[in-house]
Amino acid sequence: MKKVFLLSLLALTLFSCYNPKNEPFAMQYTHRKVIDLDVLSNEWRYSSQENNNYFVAQFKIDDINSDVYNNGIVQVYREYDTGTNNATQILLPYVHHNEEYLGDDENGNQIWTFYTETVDCDYGYGLLNIYYTVSDFEYELNNSYMPTDMHFRVVLLW
Repeated sequence: MKKVFLLSLLALTLFSCYNPKNEPFAMQYTHRKVIDLDVLSNEWRYSSQENNNYFVAQFKIDDINSDVYNNGIVQVYREYDTGTNNATQILLPYVHHNEEYLGDDENGNQIWTFYTETVDCDYGYGLLNIYYTVSDFEYELNNSYMPTDMHFRVVLLW
């Protein structure tokens, strides 16, 4: 009798996991919030450290509470062409390798510069920091340099 009971219980357990239409299971008690953030060129703050400088944009986001921080997911995307049919987004950290033609020198030789642009972030209770760094640190020599305007999408899941 025990064997019949155990086999029935096992069959019931396996059948309850059966998904005949192969549809995704609904996630109960899941919350999602999307927050759009813009950083204008003049809003980036320069770190002004002795070395390894970067730009940072800081945001107060009350929705990153202890429940989201400890049990959820915070994903940040950089979005291009926001609000258009051509909009694209890329998950941070974002690393992009660049080459830029600067012109010719006095001998007619082409002058190129090569650098890597990195956009990354970190977060804590109620805050989000977005960092912008360029590998050649040219902005340490050119104090007028500012990153471009950037749009970000913050997706909170908990």
